[in-house]
Amino acid sequence: MGTLQVEDFVRVELAMESSFADDGQSIAFRSNRSGIPQAWIVDARGEALASARQLTDTGGVVYSARTQPRRAGLLYVTDQGGDEQYELRLLDLETGTSRTLAAAPGVIHTPGGWSRDGAALSFASNRRDRRFFDVYVVDVESGRDRLVYQHDGMNAAGRFDEARTALLVSRPNLDAGAGDNDLYRVRLTPEGGVDRLTPHPGIARWSGAAFLPGGGVLALSDEGREFVGLQRIPADAGKRSYVLESDWDLEFFALSPDGTRLAASVNRDGYSDLGVYEVDRQGTLGAALPLPALPEGVISLLRWRPDGGAVTFTHSSARLPSDVWIAELGAQEAVRVSQSRLGSLPPDAIPEPALVRYPSFDGLEIPAFFYVPRGRSTDRPLPCLILVHGGPEAQARPTLWGQRAAAACLLARGEMAVLVPNVRGSTGYGKTYQHADDVERRMDSVRDLIAATDWLARTGIVDPERIGVAGASYGGFMTLAAITEAPERWAAAVDLFGIANYETFMERTGAWRRAHRAAEYGSDPAFLRSISPIHKADRIRSPLLVVQGDQDVRVPPHESEQIVETVRANGGVVDYLLFEQEGHGIQKLPNRLAMERRMLEFLEEHLLG
Repeated sequence: MGTLQVEDFVRVELAMESSFADDGQSIAFRSNRSGIPQAWIVDARGEALASARQLTDTGGVVYSARTQPRRAGLLYVTDQGGDEQYELRLLDLETGTSRTLAAAPGVIHTPGGWSRDGAALSFASNRRDRRFFDVYVVDVESGRDRLVYQHDGMNAAGRFDEARTALLVSRPNLDAGAGDNDLYRVRLTPEGGVDRLTPHPGIARWSGAAFLPGGGVLALSDEGREFVGLQRIPADAGKRSYVLESDWDLEFFALSPDGTRLAASVNRDGYSDLGVYEVDRQGTLGAALPLPALPEGVISLLRWRPDGGAVTFTHSSARLPSDVWIAELGAQEAVRVSQSRLGSLPPDAIPEPALVRYPSFDGLEIPAFFYVPRGRSTDRPLPCLILVHGGPEAQARPTLWGQRAAAACLLARGEMAVLVPNVRGSTGYGKTYQHADDVERRMDSVRDLIAATDWLARTGIVDPERIGVAGASYGGFMTLAAITEAPERWAAAVDLFGIANYETFMERTGAWRRAHRAAEYGSDPAFLRSISPIHKADRIRSPLLVVQGDQDVRVPPHESEQIVETVRANGGVVDYLLFEQEGHGIQKLPNRLAMERRMLEFLEEHLLG
């Protein structure tokens, strides 16, 4: 496969975030088929699987798209040039016309949930104060919205109850630290009022909450547990109990429109297991229902067909890029609906990774996905690139499609191995593991990254003199920290819009993010200086490639500019790519092609040479 080109991997199509239209006969989703993520729709019936057509052409990114219940509408989220000042727009699927539901210059609007009849939508916005998000409800017909919950915090709008008399709101408890929040019920009746549903000691989180037909609430939670389960919260906010538990995190769940069936997926060591159950009005689970078999991989965003007879979701794996699937209850096989195209790439271009665990400095076992080429271009040990995920509270999964095309290309050519670790602080491995890098333990996760080089050397597969590291956002910080804490370990490094200086990052990141980031990273200036790679940049020995979008409001360009200027002043080797009209992530096809081509050249020169 030595003839494979990096452009082949950049152009791979990805479909995501699927939802049934109200007629149940078509599915809307997002796809990058046009070169940048837009909204598309496909006939969900077997005879028309190649009929996908594009619904939006915004010129920028469509960040989210979901159908409107009981009506022929599609809600989609856009911004201006990657600035993340999100606008909410509604597309009429019958006429093809769009109108704005919520937008204002310099203001963020994030969607919550539809009412059951599709007449109202909840959303959160920082229009009152850029630091905080209040919750609103917009009447779709008139376009008028009203403030229903005001609070100086990072509030997120949730779902309505069946009668549209109450709305769920999630609110982080930043004083308690990262990973702690509460659910609130906002009463939309004339008398109003707000009920805290989840008072609790210690650190616990709730997500994905939905009202039950009987008035209670189901939510994913790790309260009193190491792993996330499905919890039932009574209507009177009384004693909470778990209705579905596992030795791994439950990741997604969805109630059927009539509330009689529940679909849930479990994140088993990075892979997804899907189950469907009968459920009563109070949330008690009954028998498991038969589902068609699925290829092993990763599932996200479960959504029911209006009649409750099928579930749609996106699925990806090492062999299959992200695509829209339908699992019909009782069917023999699940159906891959969107049929994303690989172009000239063979289906087995990327090898299946091995799930491994390696010991860190303190004996903690670090899970990782290890990709080794099927056929090597040389008999000597291979170079290896370590890819570090962002977050930090996130998890790398066993698929490379759509991620670092240059790395995937060199792996597929047989010229390089790839290791993708989930260092401490990652989600998916329990609450203790997730919080093992909080604040003063921040650099322990960097030590996990350094320990990976020792393990790779012991495999005999990898040349310890040719190990590189790359990451985006928080992964960019991890990359910079790795090459400053252990400069002798690395032959090359790629920093994509990473944090170089925590003090200036906290000053310049979006105002609405600062308190939330302080809960994760701390706020003591001396500590922030101690973990900032910029103050140790004189130690860097490996060549460095830095990539940045000029509209990035999360990690502003100043972070990349600082590290580039400092390395240059120190006489180091550094390349800098700055892309205009791009935000926190390079999205436009011409820019992605330019970035990955340069990354490929950089790795060929400094890691493979």
